[in-house]
Amino acid sequence: MKRLSIDKSSILLFIILGIFAGGMVLLVYSLRNSAVERAMKTDRIVNIAIIIDHGGKPASTQLFMFYPANNRGALLDVPGETGLIIKSLNKVDRIDVLYNRSHPRPYVQEIARLLDTDIPYWIILDESQLVRVTDLLGGLQLFLPSTVDQAGPPSVHLPSGALVLDGDKTAQFAFYRDPNDTESDAAARRQKLIQALFRRLGEDSAWLIRPDVFPVLQSAIRSNLSSDSLRMLIPQLANLDTDRIVMQRVTGSPKMVDGKLLLFPHYDGELVRDIVKQTLNALANSTSNASEQSIFTIEVLNGTPVNGLAKRAAEIYQSFGYDVISVGNADRDDYEKSSVLAHLSSTNDVKTVANVIRCSNVSVQPASAKDTSASDADFTIILGKDFNGRYCTR
Repeated sequence: MKRLSIDKSSILLFIILGIFAGGMVLLVYSLRNSAVERAMKTDRIVNIAIIIDHGGKPASTQLFMFYPANNRGALLDVPGETGLIIKSLNKVDRIDVLYNRSHPRPYVQEIARLLDTDIPYWIILDESQLVRVTDLLGGLQLFLPSTVDQAGPPSVHLPSGALVLDGDKTAQFAFYRDPNDTESDAAARRQKLIQALFRRLGEDSAWLIRPDVFPVLQSAIRSNLSSDSLRMLIPQLANLDTDRIVMQRVTGSPKMVDGKLLLFPHYDGELVRDIVKQTLNALANSTSNASEQSIFTIEVLNGTPVNGLAKRAAEIYQSFGYDVISVGNADRDDYEKSSVLAHLSSTNDVKTVANVIRCSNVSVQPASAKDTSASDADFTIILGKDFNGRYCTR
């Protein structure tokens, strides 16, 4: 039997190729993390997917958009049941079907494709890691409007009020499901958890990056951020104004597909892509009031005979993080042009609100203290015949 022989020149070639491949990997890794460091040094926005893993599935996925230059941030909730055509599988399915904790890149890339933005980084916490990180931080401060008492399994017992929850209680808060919750309620709870986590990371940042503490924190999470990048990110969170993080979410229409309930984003994803684009622009604009948009209240009135128009507009504004406190009919149904009225805010604010639906007809009409019929909302939106369900077209 003839022995297999390998020419010495072939061995040398393999060695050279191996060195070249290794060098390319190191180069890509270095470029990726130097980009993080540049962002941390305030020259651009950094996008990070924050994933809370429960039983091998993403119980919460938040796109964290952070601009260190002005300490502004936003969270966009992406439900696991978001439905779309997944090209790699050549079928319509839930977006979380792509999730693999050991290899999350395809899942994060599909979210990036949906949102039409780059998401180069991710941080994952499973249940045990969430418990460890929370206990390392001395607990998370959360507010529960009412007592949660579920027999389980697993059992959940959470009192109401402003609480500091330890790791086990935080896990209960993160993973319990209230059958009476709307999707808006569930998304708000998921975002409150991330908000509380960022707050504590910022408060303890100087301690967390100590040489004897940082390895403990790093071992409790899974991320593609390098040690240096993560060490640089933690102190930046101390400057993040967590109370004014812009809270937004993917909204859509629920439909059953192959026995699964999927949430299909409105307007084939166009709405959420607009949300991300406007949010990124606003975060980078030092004169923008984007960090305060989540506290604006809005009433939406239908000034046309088209049923359901006000509800559709309300969903759009809720997706952008506004608090819609009233939906109804206007004083008449023959308005030709839509209008946005500001009762308490400035001209710049009303233009920002109007831009969501591309409405050019804006005005500031402060409510009189004696006018008991005035709206309690910061803004009133009257929809006219020019509103097509997404934009004002004329």
